[in-house]
Formats: sequence, structure tokens, C-alpha cells
Amino acid sequence: MMDGTQFILATDGRQYYIESFLKSIVFGYYTLVDSKKQYSRKTVHEIVKEISKSDKAYNEIEDYLCTELINKYVKPNLHLFGLEGLVVDVGVRETKDSVTVGHLDVKFQVPSLAANHYYAFEAKRLDKNKSKQKYYISGGIKRFTGHKYYPETDTIVAGMIGFVEIESLKIKSRENLDLIKDSLNNHISSTTITTTQLLTKFKLDDESYSRVDRFKYIYKSKHTRDTDHQELSIYHIFLDYYDILLN
Repeated sequence: MMDGTQFILATDGRQYYIESFLKSIVFGYYTLVDSKKQYSRKTVHEIVKEISKSDKAYNEIEDYLCTELINKYVKPNLHLFGLEGLVVDVGVRETKDSVTVGHLDVKFQVPSLAANHYYAFEAKRLDKNKSKQKYYISGGIKRFTGHKYYPETDTIVAGMIGFVEIESLKIKSRENLDLIKDSLNNHISSTTITTTQLLTKFKLDDESYSRVDRFKYIYKSKHTRDTDHQELSIYHIFLDYYDILLN
């Protein structure tokens, strides 16, 4: 009889892991929701300013939200999805020939696979604002298709986390998450990214955790990577932060 690692290696290990990562993020998100935890932009800015000793911090809100979600709500529950022993880090340098070319928001390192085999997730804030949607593409999807992420590995599976929010006080209505997906697809279609599949609904199946099984806002897109022309699959998970991140 095969043990868990042998089973994963004998089947499609990449698909097993990426789906388990997605499940752990959804479960962690619902754990956060159940906790009634809320974040204030002003408070986050003040915390970052105090600790970093700087008046400006690039992408401070999304970095803070990502670190909170992963460290406090995802990591403690990895074992529920067969991910015990996995190394999960946030804010990790991505290097090529010992030169830093970027920073990964989330890195899932898989000890049972090859030494340089890992999965990267990029986190971005999203709303109906076109500039944020375009940055989700230029600062997220393009970093994968341009091989800025995974520069020294041929990994062809990646993930993105979208924290869906309302930042402007002028915007009162909440945008449906599927409509944000549709808008992103329109923007992607107007870029030079070679896309073989726009963001399309992806369903997780989980008999143990019904809320994970019912989660609706995961999408999968496929693109051709610029350098080696391999097909890259990106899984996008949109998290409703309308009542979590306050102005």
C-alpha cells in the first residue's frame, strides 16, 4: 500500500497540492470571518509606519492582510488538508543567479518533491476600480508569464489571492465578485499576454468541509509563458473583505 507521499508522486502531485493550498486558504478565510476580526486602514498604516520607521511602505495594506491571513488563519490548519510538514512563508525573495528579481507574497515549499519545487501565490487588493484591476494583471499575472516568478524552475502552476474591498468613500455599492472577474477578463484581452483560457470558474470538492466545497469565487486562467512558451495555469481566489477591511 502506498503512503501519502507515494500516492501524490504517483498521481498528479501538482494538482493535489494546488487544490489543497486553495482549500487551506478558503478554510482560513472562513476562520477569519468567524472570528469577527476587522482591520482599519488607518490602524494598519500606523502599525506599519511605527514598526518600519517609515512614512511610506509599498503595498503595505495587501502585505499586512496577506501576512495576517496566512500566519494566523491558514498555517494553523494546514494539517486538515494533508499539508502537515509543509513550509509556508510570506514575503520571500525570488532570485535568479543570486540576484533578487522580486518578492513572493506566499511561498508553499513542498519537501517531498524536488529541492527547488515550490508554489507561489501573489496577493492583490481588488475592487471595481480599473487601476487596481490593471495592477492585478501587470503586478500579478505578468510576473508569472514573464518568468519574474519561478525564474529558476519550470513550475507551471501558480496562484493569486484577491482581497476584494471598497477603498474610496465615494463608492457605496459593493461589486459582485463575478463581475470583477468579467472586468479582469476584458482587461486581459486587451494586453499582450498570450492567454489560452480567461478566468473561468473552478470548483473545489471537499466532503469534509462544506463551506470549502460551496465556495464560489475561485477561477482558473491559462497563459503561455514568454520565455519557455510553456502553458501556465493560474488559480485566482477572490476573498470578500467588504466587512473585514474598513476605511
